[in-house]
Amino acid sequence: MLKKKRRTDLSALVEKYQGLSIVSEIEHNLLTAHVQHIKTESIVLNDLFLEDNYNLEKYAALEDSLSKDGFLAPLITVREGDKYEIINGVKRFLLGKKLGLKEIPSVCADLSLERKQAYIIEDILSDADNPLVKSYAFKVLEEKYALNDAEISKLSNLSISQVKNLKRLETLPSFLKNGIRDLSLSYTEARALLNLPEDTQKEIFEKIKTNQISVREIEKIKRNHYGKNKKRKIVQKDKKIIITFNSEDEAKKYLSIIQKEFSD
Repeated sequence: MLKKKRRTDLSALVEKYQGLSIVSEIEHNLLTAHVQHIKTESIVLNDLFLEDNYNLEKYAALEDSLSKDGFLAPLITVREGDKYEIINGVKRFLLGKKLGLKEIPSVCADLSLERKQAYIIEDILSDADNPLVKSYAFKVLEEKYALNDAEISKLSNLSISQVKNLKRLETLPSFLKNGIRDLSLSYTEARALLNLPEDTQKEIFEKIKTNQISVREIEKIKRNHYGKNKKRKIVQKDKKIIITFNSEDEAKKYLSIIQKEFSD
């Protein structure tokens, strides 16, 4: 479990820069910044990034470019103590480490925590990286910085339902997360597989990898699964009506509705 810190309120920042790209604004200010060559060992990922979410085998072309031409653009970092946190250039940094580079060019931005996080979120949402990069960042904002779904929605300019759907990817088993990282499983397919038994997920995933099943067919399997496994029952015993639900969560969901109906 990620250790929680004091809640960070980003609402004022979001309102200030609404309609204006924070990425563009910050990068414009860095155009004339001095490029430093920083020791690779002194560079770390910002906590909104997770190294495991980057399958470096999928960036062969970028690795080849770095090997031949070096860094055509520097990393963007923020100085934190004796370390430099990356806020832009994670893939290039990881590939540079893989190539054994001892130093990596970087420009250093002086940003508050709020502006740093706002920059990262806007940047990763505009990138074509796999959705786990986004879902992990949202998880950290929730668990470490105590932002709720509405605040993350405002920060990311996504709907609350989009935020919730991305966050749910964090509940997938590791083999499906690996499928997302190596691009053998799409976001829509991953969403369709949520909440199915793991053995069913494995069976369907094998079919996905060989193009034997569509998202519509997966959704049909899910509907059939939950239709067969419904346990909700209503029985009358003496003067009592007993309702059995699928789960405690379902019971809580309908309790207020039932109470209202009887009170009316």
